[in-house]
Amino acid sequence: MSELQIIHFLKISGMITDLRKREFENTVRYACELFPEECLVKNLSAKIFAADTYYFFSQWTTEAALRKFIQSGEYQLIRTAYDVMGVLEKIEIGYHVEIRTIYIN
Repeated sequence: MSELQIIHFLKISGMITDLRKREFENTVRYACELFPEECLVKNLSAKIFAADTYYFFSQWTTEAALRKFIQSGEYQLIRTAYDVMGVLEKIEIGYHVEIRTIYIN
């Protein structure tokens, strides 16, 4: 028997100008320090062959936790950082099923 858990995610992508990259990264880092414990994973990555493109990705325990986060100041800070320091391209919200444990008797 296996135990399944639904994980909700938020992915934001956009381009950040060269002169603002450090400021953008520091802003996202600061916002991430304030995330609630319902956030399972949070990371910021840059595309290897298009270094101006950044992806912010987070995973949440429940849809309610993700929806609450989207109303928070931390979310607004990250989203606004894309707009002010570059170009916000896409925001994706969704879920996936993660296999957590497999029990073998």
